[in-house]
Amino acid sequence: MVVKNEKGQFAKGHGGKPKGAINKTTAANKERIEFVLGLLDESLEEDVQKLKPKERVELWSTLQEFIRPKLQRMNLDIAPPEDKVTKITFEVVKGN
Repeated sequence: MVVKNEKGQFAKGHGGKPKGAINKTTAANKERIEFVLGLLDESLEEDVQKLKPKERVELWSTLQEFIRPKLQRMNLDIAPPEDKVTKITFEVVKGN
């Protein structure tokens, strides 16, 4: 029995689906996608080997985004600063 208040919301203690429940359509679609991925897995390595070198680099570059964070683009100011440093000296001190 579904109990809702005047705003159409579920009444306290009468929620909808349990937390984490997957609807039937989502489960069926997920199953279909997994089936297709299984078919593709069988030929994927062979297909990658058939790619031209440029295509392999493009694929590699595209897939990198999914496993490694993107580097932030940087603006480099290569003009010398007004108060430019002309000499830096380091002193190595032996500790105890």
